[in-house]
Amino acid sequence: MVPVKPWLYVLLLWLCSWPLAASQTETNRLSVDTSSKAGLQYLYYLNADDNLTLDDILADPAYNHSFQAVQGDKRILVSDHKPVWFKARLRNASKQQATWLLEYNFPMVDKLEVYQVDRASKDIELLNRTGNDYPFSERALPYRGYITELHFNPEQEFDLYLRVEDAAIIPSDMTLWQPNAFISVQQGNAIFDGVLSGILLMLSLHSFIMFNQLRQRQRLYQGLFFACFAMVLAILNGLAFPLLWPDNPAINLAVLYIFAGLSLLCLNLFIRARLEQPLSFMWHKVHIFNNLLALSLLFSPLLIGGEWRFWLLLGSIIVVISSNILLTLHYAVAGQKSARSLALACFFLLLSAAILTMAQLGYFKQLLEWHYLTLLLILLCMTVIHFSLDHIHAELTTDHESMRELAKYKTLFHQAAEGLFVGNAEGKLLDANLALLQILGYRQISELRQDVGGHGMARFYANPSDRQDFITQLHKFGQQQAEIRGLRADRSPFWALLSARLVPATATEPAFIHGSVIDISKQKLAYEQLSYQANHDAITGLYNRHYLLQQLTRSLYQGAKRNSSLLFIDVAQFNDINTRLGHSAGDSLLKQLGQHLAQNLAPADMLARLEKDQFGLLSPGKNANEALVIAYRLIDQVKGFDFNWQQQHYSISINIGIRVIDNSRQDSASFLMQAAAAAASAREKGQNRIHLFTEPTHVS
Repeated sequence: MVPVKPWLYVLLLWLCSWPLAASQTETNRLSVDTSSKAGLQYLYYLNADDNLTLDDILADPAYNHSFQAVQGDKRILVSDHKPVWFKARLRNASKQQATWLLEYNFPMVDKLEVYQVDRASKDIELLNRTGNDYPFSERALPYRGYITELHFNPEQEFDLYLRVEDAAIIPSDMTLWQPNAFISVQQGNAIFDGVLSGILLMLSLHSFIMFNQLRQRQRLYQGLFFACFAMVLAILNGLAFPLLWPDNPAINLAVLYIFAGLSLLCLNLFIRARLEQPLSFMWHKVHIFNNLLALSLLFSPLLIGGEWRFWLLLGSIIVVISSNILLTLHYAVAGQKSARSLALACFFLLLSAAILTMAQLGYFKQLLEWHYLTLLLILLCMTVIHFSLDHIHAELTTDHESMRELAKYKTLFHQAAEGLFVGNAEGKLLDANLALLQILGYRQISELRQDVGGHGMARFYANPSDRQDFITQLHKFGQQQAEIRGLRADRSPFWALLSARLVPATATEPAFIHGSVIDISKQKLAYEQLSYQANHDAITGLYNRHYLLQQLTRSLYQGAKRNSSLLFIDVAQFNDINTRLGHSAGDSLLKQLGQHLAQNLAPADMLARLEKDQFGLLSPGKNANEALVIAYRLIDQVKGFDFNWQQQHYSISINIGIRVIDNSRQDSASFLMQAAAAAASAREKGQNRIHLFTEPTHVS
């Protein structure tokens, strides 16, 4: 017999183990205690046909083996109308229920479907169906990105599948958020986007006013460029869709390409109009080519689609801006002063476009910080472009023109989207815009001034001491921002973000205060709803396990002078009723019993449903004897409790385990486990029994 070489065995084993390695899916472990934001470290993708369903993927192991890990070079996937499936395995690493928000922050995606698959039963649950092809009103949560709520039981693990479809590209960047952190970031993003859009529109309006006065073409091109660029940014960050055409998703992408083409066309025409010397033959041809390229992008929704239109967009941006950089550098070297500022502005614009594109495609994790850098670059670009007109100061030298400028800014003040006000240091209202009148519920500014004159500014605070605190901090630091609970003209409450700045007095002018008011009632309501859902049980309305452990941990850290007691209540007949009569009967039993147990409790006592048929009662300041009194009283209450279901009566019994919270240096979870063990000991004795947990005695 010819001996087989050892390396053949090694090769054979490697070939046999390769399919197993290919199908292995790593688990993303989530913990609410360590981070409020997490990325999907282990994410897999599969390029699929249109007719491939999730049932097909789960039924055929070959599809699961075909999923590939998303690497750095696969962050952007070319689609061409073919869907891409993403897969991630998630596990709640904590021993408590948790809620996470999955964010797919690419507002231009066509279709997105999110599925949850139970690993054991293979049950499929559709969590979300959304995308740019659907009206904004159909989104599960009213945010500009695509948000899906994920609910985890303690230590639960499941597979998450996402079906993403787009005409051009599909980024793979996804983020998991804690609800509170997500809302906070969204508020910051909304303020950022509003400031940026407002600045661009103000620059655009100023350019149009100057065009109306001076009839210079460059002013018209400049104003059109600012306005179109503001619209491009609004579409890219998802702001335009819900505000301008929420029920017409089909035009969203088309409008992006139209305004991108208009922006490039206006920029090209503006730079040509600002150059003092005629173009040479070669640069004249380049200028015409850039105009044709921008026009082709403008009409691309009618001519081409899918991946080619996306590459046309990127190519047009690079070619038009880069060629204008070279053009302005050429004339700057030739000695034309205005060309230097134009070259610098084009460079800033190209860098801003690159950062915006990379951020939209998910290459920058800390998106908000990159937004700030992009804001700085765009402001530099727009400032250089705006003030590259050399004679701007000479054009505004007369008193008549100064008054017209003042009237323009007064118009901007009164037409701003946020509420604006000006007052003196003594609290007298000097001026307010229309938005503030609408927020406070007044029709005329005279009505507002009369109300302020009679009651002072404290009249608009639900808690008058809040105003005094705000004014104190304002005089101390010169500026202040705070969330306050305000009152409208009809005394109805609302939440507002109040920002103010104190301008010190000068030799000729007294001190005054100016600021803004933004109505954030909807955001506060959404936050309160998410907070309630995170701390309460959906069936009984009682507190949940997470909140009970949180309060128990707080009592341990506070180090109360008297010990507290933890009662673990186990319902004996729940499983039998839930099995024989159905889940509706079981839910009704839990709800009725929870309400019955909550009767006659002390105000400081906290009753919570832990899971299934288990309740917990935290009684602060109660020792063992007092806890036993409470336990016997609860058993007497349950003996008198009669559960009615479909004209049938059922008796219920409970068993109670008691754990006195002492100074044994244990965490809240350990105390709860010991109380549960005491309840199990009580159950072994029979029905309606009580067992007090005692520390085991160690014999040396």
